[in-house]
Amino acid sequence: MTSMTSFGAACLACTFALSVASAAAETRWCRPTVPLYGYPPVLQMAGAEAYGSDRAAEPFVLAVMQAAAAWSGNEDEAAAQAIIGQMRRWAQAGALTRIVEVGEDASNTNSIYSLRRALVALLAAWSDLSAAAAPDDRRAIDHWLAQLVALQNTNTGGAKTRDVKPPVSNRNNHAYLRATVDALWTVKTNDAKSFDRAVHTVQAALDGMRVDGSLPLETARGARALWYQRHAIASLVYIGEILAERGYDIWQPRSDGRTLHDAVTFLAAAVRDPAKVDQYAGENRNPKPGSDPSRQDLGFLEPRGNGRHYMAWVEYYRHRFPDRAAKAGLDELIRPSLETARPLIDELAGGNTTCKVASGRRRERTDKYKTN
Repeated sequence: MTSMTSFGAACLACTFALSVASAAAETRWCRPTVPLYGYPPVLQMAGAEAYGSDRAAEPFVLAVMQAAAAWSGNEDEAAAQAIIGQMRRWAQAGALTRIVEVGEDASNTNSIYSLRRALVALLAAWSDLSAAAAPDDRRAIDHWLAQLVALQNTNTGGAKTRDVKPPVSNRNNHAYLRATVDALWTVKTNDAKSFDRAVHTVQAALDGMRVDGSLPLETARGARALWYQRHAIASLVYIGEILAERGYDIWQPRSDGRTLHDAVTFLAAAVRDPAKVDQYAGENRNPKPGSDPSRQDLGFLEPRGNGRHYMAWVEYYRHRFPDRAAKAGLDELIRPSLETARPLIDELAGGNTTCKVASGRRRERTDKYKTN
């Protein structure tokens, strides 16, 4: 069985090179900037009926992601113990275990989405933090996370239809979040079913991808066509990082030559020239209220106001594939943001990706020094 601890070590040792000014900068990127205590447990997830997630747990989840980075990047014992205490409190309260079904059709779609988004970050952080936990804390938090994994492992949609005719939320970016949970759970428990579900979901995403790299279920979203293309890519790239530990390479070309790189290339090209996505965005499926499908929302290129950055996944991609043409396209788009907005943090990418990559580089340098 593969432990959470080994998962965290492997993730940090992922073989990326990060362009950094100094070891001091790397250390700074792993420091917490929010309090690591004082977060009352959020007991339920209640997403919006039509559009929007439940953000009540976001402050706590940000603290967990930052504490995990402080522990894994800087060996900050105080940060680890502070947030483990908070996680134990949430576990004992049964936090996030109540899923509210909303609207006339009693939909669980956005409530489960909200849970999955938080759970990806919690599982990724716990893979590092569990090494610092006392046995009683570890058992309590393990049990709680197992409950949440089981709770989100369900179809989404209206109560009467989700198991009969599952809606699109079971095949689009929502499904990729579910697959990310499966991938993380695979590494913790060595569960074959979770591994198979994660792999199947990735394969289905690539099967459905157009020749130009666009993802049909995402690029049909009107003004947020590129927003959701990016959302899907973020999850798929992170799943690739997780499954690589199990020896599964999602980047290998299909028999027709297409790869996930094509989706990244399309995103970068369409951000530069949104006309490339117009023919798909015109479907305007489930649009954001008040949006104009002829004007792409590119807000994901800028830092969010809640301590996250939607492009955090780029840290993995840029440094795993430094010579790819798609990497050059991404650099052109977001290099200024990277230099001013780091560290980049997001649930979809498993936390503080800047710290993960930087601390992996720092450990590689240390190991090399020790062997010379």
